[in-house]
Amino acid sequence: MGRPSELLSRRDLIKTYGLSALLLHPVLRSMAYAAETPLATAPRYVMFFKGGSFYPSKTNPSSLTNLAGTPIAPLQSHASDLILFKGMNIHGGSPKADGYQEEHAAGVYGCTTGNRYKYSKNDAYYAYTDNESIDIRIANHYKSRADLKDVPIASLHVGGGAHSDADNVGVGNRYISFRNRMAGDTRYGNAIEPMQDAGQVFDTLMRAASTSCGVASNQPSGDKVKMGAALTNRTSVIDSMLSDLDDAKRRFGMDSEHARKLDGLKENWSQTQKSAQKRVEAPQSSASAKGRQCAAPSRPTANGANKKNLDDLSPVHDQMISLIKFAFETDLTRVAAFTLSGASSGQIWPSKGIHKAHHTLEHNGDVDSLVKIDTYYSEKFAGLLTALKSIDDGGGKTALHNSSVFLGMECWSNSSSGHYLTNIPFILAGQGGGRFKTGQIVDAKGRNNNDVHISCLNAAGVETNTFGLASLCKGPIV
Repeated sequence: MGRPSELLSRRDLIKTYGLSALLLHPVLRSMAYAAETPLATAPRYVMFFKGGSFYPSKTNPSSLTNLAGTPIAPLQSHASDLILFKGMNIHGGSPKADGYQEEHAAGVYGCTTGNRYKYSKNDAYYAYTDNESIDIRIANHYKSRADLKDVPIASLHVGGGAHSDADNVGVGNRYISFRNRMAGDTRYGNAIEPMQDAGQVFDTLMRAASTSCGVASNQPSGDKVKMGAALTNRTSVIDSMLSDLDDAKRRFGMDSEHARKLDGLKENWSQTQKSAQKRVEAPQSSASAKGRQCAAPSRPTANGANKKNLDDLSPVHDQMISLIKFAFETDLTRVAAFTLSGASSGQIWPSKGIHKAHHTLEHNGDVDSLVKIDTYYSEKFAGLLTALKSIDDGGGKTALHNSSVFLGMECWSNSSSGHYLTNIPFILAGQGGGRFKTGQIVDAKGRNNNDVHISCLNAAGVETNTFGLASLCKGPIV
């Protein structure tokens, strides 16, 4: 095939190749056949929320060249892609609420919305908000852009152990994503519950891919039927695409390098599905086997709901990372929120000798255990960054370069006397499409995390100097 006079858009490819276009587009883009996607002006955004803050005095390296002995040591290999903030506050260091004031609610709502919050009872577990979170603000902006109309999922919300230590009391500390309140909303009607079942996340992505392709494909019903059958039978979606992909290799005259790249994307898709699913065949007795099929495959087993043991949650978190990678690689979404723990975390880590809840460790002043458990979250954050850096966006750039990844957290404590909203060691990773100079430590000098969100909004094409409470804002900090 000769080179087209005009570069092919992903929508052009969908009309011919349906679902297979999701994998073809990045390869053809690198061959200069397909149009670039607007990543530099619409970078991906991730809110990665870990619960309690890193212990500040232990997260105080003099430079990013040596993180040994800190809870962020697992991020050493990504030092050049990080900005570590020192001396940054949430809510100016004190709660900003209507009525009762408590640091946990201030921490989680201040981290994600930068705004005021309310209570239905005098306890952090009953806090709620009327205001949108930073991930939803960016997602709504992208939805309004004509050049991003093909992105099927405005924002993806996943989690594992996305709970506080007292959800049975009140759920105010478990949410991180909110839209602006609308008339008729219940108290948490504007909160977005993360999906904690990896199978549900995978099915959501697959159906979004099918719907997106079906809209403009020459054979939309065929795409949907194949996808639906694959999901129902828990068979590999990639199998239904192989002939289309082989045809594309011939049609576009792919050399060995680009053919290998396409094969790698196929394998990644296949492995993502395999890691998120597990077949279970019920044993059959000789008396009942005749004329009976094996039991239907079970739903995927990687589910982080109602779990607080990090030994159990680790594979869930890893699968969610692979699904975020898949969603970004196929451009099914530009925005993700990943809740590894709610505020006032009840998580434990028995294999490392931590049998008390994370929140309890804070009040007990058990700094050694806090550093251990914080290291776990750094390891998972590093895993996400590694996954993003493995995605080739073309032009010598990776998905990490074309992303703003915010490591969010709430308050910290070292005693039974209370919590603190000062000196929170927030981390921003990725270059935001070229907007951010990474590999540095920034002294915030008491500025608020609102200013990091403003920086991410600017990178996403929203020119503003405020987010959340204007009184907390000084403008973009990087």
